[in-house]
Amino acid sequence: MFRKIRFYTALTSAFIRKGKKKITLGFVCIILTIFFLKIVIPLVLPILANVYYELKKPSFIEGVVGEPVYPNPLFDSNKTQKDISKLIYRGLTKVDIHGNLVPDLAENYKKVSDTEYIFNLKRNIYWHDGVKFTADDVVYTVEKAQDPENTSVIADNFTDVSVSKINNYSIKFLLKEPFSPFPLSTTVGVIPKHVPLKKYKPIGTGVFQVKQITPNKLVLTTKKINLVFKFYTSFDQAKIALKLGEIHALGGFSPQEVGSIKAFGGKKIYQKTLPFRQTVVFFNTRVNSLNKKEVRQALSYAVDKRLIKDKAGGKNSIIAKNQLGLPTPSLNSNNERYPFDLETAKNLLTKAKYKNVGGKWQKDNKKITVDITTADDYELNSIASLLKDSWVSFGIEVKTTIVDAEKLRKDIIPNQKFEILVDFQDISPDPDQYVLWHTSQIHHANITGIKSPKLDKLLEEARKINENNVRIEKYKLFTKLLLDESPAIFLYYPQYIWAVSNKVGGIKLEKFANPVDRFNSYNNWKINSELF
Repeated sequence: MFRKIRFYTALTSAFIRKGKKKITLGFVCIILTIFFLKIVIPLVLPILANVYYELKKPSFIEGVVGEPVYPNPLFDSNKTQKDISKLIYRGLTKVDIHGNLVPDLAENYKKVSDTEYIFNLKRNIYWHDGVKFTADDVVYTVEKAQDPENTSVIADNFTDVSVSKINNYSIKFLLKEPFSPFPLSTTVGVIPKHVPLKKYKPIGTGVFQVKQITPNKLVLTTKKINLVFKFYTSFDQAKIALKLGEIHALGGFSPQEVGSIKAFGGKKIYQKTLPFRQTVVFFNTRVNSLNKKEVRQALSYAVDKRLIKDKAGGKNSIIAKNQLGLPTPSLNSNNERYPFDLETAKNLLTKAKYKNVGGKWQKDNKKITVDITTADDYELNSIASLLKDSWVSFGIEVKTTIVDAEKLRKDIIPNQKFEILVDFQDISPDPDQYVLWHTSQIHHANITGIKSPKLDKLLEEARKINENNVRIEKYKLFTKLLLDESPAIFLYYPQYIWAVSNKVGGIKLEKFANPVDRFNSYNNWKINSELF
């Protein structure tokens, strides 16, 4: 027995001595195999999976006009920038489709007094880089907006407002004096404190985060989709790109272009009414031909708004009855202040000492002549043409001036270089329109130059009242008096028209109030990867 044990022991020792290198190599292989199975593969597999899913992730490419910039709610100055920022950043509050203010980053908020508001923040919100969102970020955003060196576009939102941190998830706003529209100011996007402006990167808390910015495109991403904004120098270039299949979608078409888009084929047309935008005819009350209220009223009665709505805005647009947003039933009257009525228009001019001589209205041998100015846009041009036809047939001499959109925005409007202006007007969900109609704003947003002590007083009082019922009554009276002054004709709420490749499915435009809402259903989109 012991002999056998010694024999096999000796034999094993001899075998080990002869195969030492092989055994060592095998042992090392076993160790390496265990290392890869236990450590390397668990680390590498998620990376490979992410790469795989990223390669498989569909991309939706939309054309926009302009050039890429780093989105920042403090400095976004045009509609394209603001729309993109809304996808990346969130505010303490947001406006729903009914025009109501609802919490967003805030869990809730309350008005402690007419000059004090407390916002309690949600606790499980993270910035795109993983840092937790706190009250410090809100305070930082407001203070940076208020800093005059930054020249922020939202600085006016926080004029005479102080903000302080109560704790990590509560903040307090103190106003110098009552200002009832203040809560709407908190819809502006909040930026992170831990990313200084000098080393700024677009990091937000929104659904989409920035993936890439190049000289001609900006890419946002989620786990399910890449949203690519491809930039063009003009809308015409973007339309060509859509027809050539370089992009999936393009928004901002006029109703007059829908037919040509459909004729070209391969596109679905989505149309939704914009409740916070109007097409408006602005009268410059400073010019001699329009400084009399009766003349402006007569011109208003001499316009068939329904005809203009149907021919220029399309049948899905909605007639405007006043200067307010569409979702304001308590303030929107059921009666049209200026229905199409040529007899009333004639009586008003007669009352103002005008006479109709040879089919032309004149006074002191001077005919009423007006110049309509608008941007080079199909819809606006169509409105201008219809207005001209209406007023010419009524006995007014009319000429039209079509200018480049950039010239209109940067020169014509700021310097009030027009007699009658046809343009789109964005409307705040809050009925306060101090900046548009108050006398103090005639060198700013009050482009009509209307001056009225009664209107001024109502605007001043209403924005200091927090009781909603009292505010409503003030704005009802303001609206009535404003329409009586007739500084403008509020035509209709236009449509947002979006052309999308028919190889993109699952789009539903629900809860739509602003153009950026077109991306609400992105989770259900089906994109054919063979498009390009």
